[in-house]
Amino acid sequence: MRYSILSTLFFGTASVLAGESYPPSSYPSSSYPPETYTTVIASYTEPPTYHPTPSYTPPPTYHTDCGDHCDDDCGDHCGGTCGDGIVQAPYEECDLGPKLNGAWNSGCSANCTCLPVCGDGKVEGEEACDLGSENGKWNSGCSSTCTCTPVCGNGKKEGDEACDLGADNGKYNSGCSDKCEITPICGNGIKEAGEECDAGNKNGAYDSGCTTECHLCGYCGDAIVDTADGEQCDLGYLLNGTPGANCSATCTTETCKYDCGNGVVEPGEDCDDGEYANGPTGRCSSECKWNDCSCGNGITEYPEECDDGELNGSWSSHCNANCTLKEPCGNPNPPRCGNGIVEYPEVCDDGYLNGGDKSNCTTDCTWCNTEPPRCGDGHIDYELGETCDDGADNGTPQSTCTATCQTTPSCPGSCPDSTCATCNPNPFLNKCTITTSCINTPTGKDYCACRAGYRANGLEPTDARQFRLAFPGQEYRVFVAPGVECDTLCTTPFPGPDSCQEVPVKVTC
Repeated sequence: MRYSILSTLFFGTASVLAGESYPPSSYPSSSYPPETYTTVIASYTEPPTYHPTPSYTPPPTYHTDCGDHCDDDCGDHCGGTCGDGIVQAPYEECDLGPKLNGAWNSGCSANCTCLPVCGDGKVEGEEACDLGSENGKWNSGCSSTCTCTPVCGNGKKEGDEACDLGADNGKYNSGCSDKCEITPICGNGIKEAGEECDAGNKNGAYDSGCTTECHLCGYCGDAIVDTADGEQCDLGYLLNGTPGANCSATCTTETCKYDCGNGVVEPGEDCDDGEYANGPTGRCSSECKWNDCSCGNGITEYPEECDDGELNGSWSSHCNANCTLKEPCGNPNPPRCGNGIVEYPEVCDDGYLNGGDKSNCTTDCTWCNTEPPRCGDGHIDYELGETCDDGADNGTPQSTCTATCQTTPSCPGSCPDSTCATCNPNPFLNKCTITTSCINTPTGKDYCACRAGYRANGLEPTDARQFRLAFPGQEYRVFVAPGVECDTLCTTPFPGPDSCQEVPVKVTC
């Protein structure tokens, strides 16, 4: 503590300090009268507490009257005004004015500091991506707000994608479009958008009614008028072409008996190229019958696989324009003799004229009776007592018919249970079905062969009536006994119950 002097009394030239008496002790008290003594009243006051003052720099003074050069004593602190649209460094990093400062993606905040700009191609701040002008475009991977978006085609199902198969997107039957949307799969057995049908692994089979592209096999005779295919009428295959039906076997309107020369093939006609084209120099005679043997004359002749005449190549025929069998799809109904259409295995069909005076075709559509019946003519003449007739092959090892047109009691030679049963290369006599063809093998023998990728219907793979051969190029081809149909797909990988390779190889054939 310290004493503070509250007052000083002067007596002459002497002074008294606080806390002292006057006169001082150094002076003899006797020298002064008592009345001259004065006690100095001293007062004690608690001193204030002092704290150290931190270093302090006064803020700059901003002036509005500094002018361009701050030459009116403004010093170095000539600041800017945020929002006036003028960037005044070093106090402002940017200034776009009051309307843009702080606006989204302007690049300048409300206090004139720089912000990231989405779309400048630089990933800044909280941006997840920035592709510049590509932002927001489909499948770029970056949105217009610089956030990551799914990429269709990277093989990963993301966001709103329904699927993503990577490089397989958009491929036929992959199930996923190039937009990562689900697409129908033809062959899964489910009829989906855009498909007319789906019979699963039976698509394309003869009796499935559905093509391998999942389209309906429309045909004349299904009792549905398919105007898109040129049909004018369709009463079904049982009524089309019958007398009084007013609908021909080819699904055209019919009001009277056919007129040879009108250019329309009608029941009872083999052909009709029109009045001026019919004749001896054309392919069609003036009686609307074929002049020569050729593809398109309605008769299956070697090496043809089929011949539906004018219908070759049409949607209602199983035969291509070059007389080869089509992929097995179409009319699921069996051929009907009398409908005016030559359908395998018929050799003729004059419709309701069959067996009559005006037709050379028998009532069963198996023979054109242009000569007297005989054994060896390739036609079973039941009225002569024939039970078979393989023509010139009668009595040969490859035929089951004797020289007198009688069926042999059992399969000859090495053909027990129809194993390795051969066929006749003559299409009239080979007994191969509509789904098989009689082909010659390296051994010189002829067998009924299924189409590539097909095997026998309803038979176990090990059934003796179907087999494979151990010849180069024939390893996967299935052969069957004459009369056996082949429209069962067997293209699945081996081993598997639906594989062609499940059918055993016969090295003895």
